[in-house]
Amino acid sequence: MNDERLKGRIWRKERISLSRFVLHVVSAALLFLGGCSSKGSNSPGPSNPSPSSEEKVVSVVEVLPHPASYTITAVGSLRTPEQVTISPKKAGIIAKILVKEGDRVQKGQVLVELDDVDARLQLERAEARVREAEASLETNRNTLARYQRLLETKVIPQQTYDEIQLKVKLDEARLELARAELNLARQNLADHRIVSPIDGMVNLKIAALGEHVNVAPKDEILKIVQMDPLELEFQVPESWIRKIHVGSKVRFSVKAYPEENFFATLHFISPTVDASTRNIRMKALVRNPSYRLKPGFFAEVSIPAGQNPNALLIPESALFSEEGKIFLFVVQDGIALKREVEIGMRMEGKVEITKGLKKGETVVVAGQEQLRDGMKVSFSAKFQGPSPK
Repeated sequence: MNDERLKGRIWRKERISLSRFVLHVVSAALLFLGGCSSKGSNSPGPSNPSPSSEEKVVSVVEVLPHPASYTITAVGSLRTPEQVTISPKKAGIIAKILVKEGDRVQKGQVLVELDDVDARLQLERAEARVREAEASLETNRNTLARYQRLLETKVIPQQTYDEIQLKVKLDEARLELARAELNLARQNLADHRIVSPIDGMVNLKIAALGEHVNVAPKDEILKIVQMDPLELEFQVPESWIRKIHVGSKVRFSVKAYPEENFFATLHFISPTVDASTRNIRMKALVRNPSYRLKPGFFAEVSIPAGQNPNALLIPESALFSEEGKIFLFVVQDGIALKREVEIGMRMEGKVEITKGLKKGETVVVAGQEQLRDGMKVSFSAKFQGPSPK
């Protein structure tokens, strides 16, 4: 009995000791694994290089001064300085239309004749009244001369002389009135012949032969457009106004004659600036004796605007914009530096830099889309600055 109790106590002690041993082993294993994990996390491994340490390959150009001729380009259109609607001064029936659409006409040329039978009769009556007044005046003047001699010899009284003298004055007034009516009759007859007020071309025939035309409201018969000279109207930015003046020569081309250049002389510069576009309206006179150019033609305009012997020109591909500002990358000591610049004229793939760049500096012209300010770069090619043509 006592032996069994003793064996039970020994078995429990051994079981407790075994459990404690297993616990120590597991703890030690966990500590070992934890240490390895910690060492693994602190050990140095392969690291990604920072973007600023990457070296990008780009193409660059050296900025050198070159002489440049400034040419301002614009788009415009040809317009006729005068377009006249032909209407009658007198109401009447159209008897003759002496021109057709497309005809050239000269100032003073008769275009339309109205029926003038009544006007001719009025003229004849006015001429007769003038002859009557002239005859009456001549008779009374002769009588007055005789009465003058009789009065001097006191054959007639003063009253009789005064009466004939009054008749002479009345006849003089009647003659003046008759002559005024004659002038009106002549003008009335002339108004039945409608003439062109300008040199030009018949653009549109509205009325027809035999049609009755009125004065109030005025009926339209023809439309005449002036063809020589024409006006070339266009707009230029306000920043270039200092380089343009009245009398400047303007070169332009039109799609109808793509191989030809035409020339005009600037004769008008608007005194105001368009508030919405910041442009200034201009007009130039274009000689057009052959009528080849037509009002309404679209025109591409070029205006010489001086020269700059030391312009800094770079390829337009070097520029990019952000938030409405113009930037480029300048390379200094192998580092790409982002820089804001101001531009001037654009000419055939090149652009002038007016502020933010100095001669001799190196500018990235290709590959800048992969750059950020401060990146290291190397050159794949280095070109000399562009020369203007």
